[in-house]
Amino acid sequence: MDKIRQLSSETAQFAKDIENEAKRITWPSRPEAIKSTLAVIVISGLFAAFLAGVDYVFSIAIRFILG
Repeated sequence: MDKIRQLSSETAQFAKDIENEAKRITWPSRPEAIKSTLAVIVISGLFAAFLAGVDYVFSIAIRFILG
């Protein structure tokens, strides 16, 4: 029975800790969220274009090597 009480107490403390941490969350403003989203989209696009270029160069090199 003591283990059940201890587990219950630990679970309750864990829930209180989660609630306290959730109160500390600060959400970005709408303009900040939009800027961050656009930055992620642009960087992802640039990285995708870079990988496409590398893939293209490697495919040409493989075709050349294999004849």
